[in-house]
Amino acid sequence: MITCKVCKNQEYIGAIFCSECGSAFLAEHHLDDDTVVYPRKEGDPNYRDIPHPEKSIPKGKIALYLPDYETYLDLPEENEFTLGRLIEGQVITPEVDLDPYDGFENGISRLHATIRMNPKKNSIQVLDLGSANGTRVNGYEIPANSEVPLTHEDILTLGKLHLKVIIPEKYRS
Repeated sequence: MITCKVCKNQEYIGAIFCSECGSAFLAEHHLDDDTVVYPRKEGDPNYRDIPHPEKSIPKGKIALYLPDYETYLDLPEENEFTLGRLIEGQVITPEVDLDPYDGFENGISRLHATIRMNPKKNSIQVLDLGSANGTRVNGYEIPANSEVPLTHEDILTLGKLHLKVIIPEKYRS
């Protein structure tokens, strides 16, 4: 059996993705019994080293810091929310509007990505919603309509907009 490092779900040897949280298993999963963790990609800006000002994060919630704007995003209290650009007359709108952060110029789609927190499994994932300019974790592009895990101080890039992920202690492995 393979144990998912993100949600601790058990899968049969040969599984490519965890059926519970969607994390990808390494190609050598039969040897290492491991899941994919996105290290910082060489040549990608090292935003992990940029200090973020201390902020009281609501218990069990995630924070997203924009290093280029030196500010935190105001996030909803829900365990799932969508990031994108709010356009007047848009029928389906994102919970977090990135237009004030040069959303159009940074290549943010109207509905770009969703962040999901699962308190029962102590996991956080990002899902690209088929955005035009892609979503990256630590410089690695994630496939459209795929969930990948987020860890503390990962750099989430939507289009050209960098977000430093601050995860509460209880979600860290």
